[in-house]
Amino acid sequence: MASSNPAMGVLDRAASGELNFGGLGEVATLSGATTKSILLVAITFVVGYFSMMYCFNQIFTTGKVPTFLLYGSVIVSLIVAVITIFKPQASPFTAPAYAVCEGVALGCISATFELKYPGIVATAVISTFVVVMSMLALWKFKLIVPTARFRSIVVGATAGVAILYLLNFVFHLFGITLLPSSGALSIAVSLIVCTIAALNLVLDFDMIEQSVNEGLPKYFEFYCAFSLLVTICWLYIEILRLLSKRE
Repeated sequence: MASSNPAMGVLDRAASGELNFGGLGEVATLSGATTKSILLVAITFVVGYFSMMYCFNQIFTTGKVPTFLLYGSVIVSLIVAVITIFKPQASPFTAPAYAVCEGVALGCISATFELKYPGIVATAVISTFVVVMSMLALWKFKLIVPTARFRSIVVGATAGVAILYLLNFVFHLFGITLLPSSGALSIAVSLIVCTIAALNLVLDFDMIEQSVNEGLPKYFEFYCAFSLLVTICWLYIEILRLLSKRE
């Protein structure tokens, strides 16, 4: 029943009874998780827009991308994500912080793509929204049922993508390109990765519903929203990369 989203691991363990949060009080609801998911996505979008505008200004003024902002936001977002995963109780505070940091990082990344491929960001945002809504509908109307076999395939595929990207990064340090950056093969790889990211959404939607049904604490609404945001941001980046290969 495990989701391939690392952040969903806490939900898996909680639903299986491995984690005992204890205490009585309000429990998480599907409507609450939905509202907080929309809130986190909105924060990421707004911060990302202003971050992109700031990067444009810096590039036009100095001729350089503010790498300190990009790398700084990526590092901080990773730290906040790890804290959230290991300390779900802090998610009402860390989840919005993650959305802000991720928004800054995505804004910087989007600015570099937009300058090279005008109009690509708007297309990527719309495409991401369409994919998320489509996968939600497919899951809601049971057109895609996350069976045990389906889960194992998606989890394995996601792990394979993570290993492939890690190897590509290591090889890149030595001046070797493992993954093609252009051509039919490159587009095929990006399409496959985008598909895997989209299928992760189905697992996330289903696991969130199951976790809500387990009666987990109220703060898990923010944790569920954080988990979903992780997948959405990954999907957006992959769509950006795919669209950039049209040229």
